[in-house]
Amino acid sequence: MLAVAAIVLIAAAIELIAAAVGRHVTVWHAAPLPHSHEARAFILALLLVGCVALVGLVLRPRPAALVLAVEGGSLRLPPDTLERYLAAELARDPDVVSSRASFALRDGRLTARLSIALRPLAPAAVLRERLAGVAAAALGDRLGLTAEVRDPDVRVLRVRELARHLR
Repeated sequence: MLAVAAIVLIAAAIELIAAAVGRHVTVWHAAPLPHSHEARAFILALLLVGCVALVGLVLRPRPAALVLAVEGGSLRLPPDTLERYLAAELARDPDVVSSRASFALRDGRLTARLSIALRPLAPAAVLRERLAGVAAAALGDRLGLTAEVRDPDVRVLRVRELARHLR
């Protein structure tokens, strides 16, 4: 989609620049250009802003990969790999409607923050500790990573909120 938008913007820019220097170049016939110089300059400025926006979208910064020290070397993971894994592990619990996990690496220590939405009338206090244990076990026992699981943000949903979380 970005490629199509870039082609349209470049084609329009070619036609407008040619018109500005007195040449007649038609890239497309369906979209006639205005005849006044002010309108053509305005359209060219809009196209330049569009090009800058496209370049900004392409070159936007991505989250840095997690580099973890493991036995025998280091492990480089894309930023969302652990988050998706842990969210899927937490979603196995029948009381969990939705879950999100985020990780931070500070001073060589991996820290996990959990945000969990529970079904209505679920016992939040009991599930907070159980789900923190599930997260620690999933990271420690299955993956061999030592991660500190911060106090999970557990929220019991109301019935009218369920539709938003079940999509």
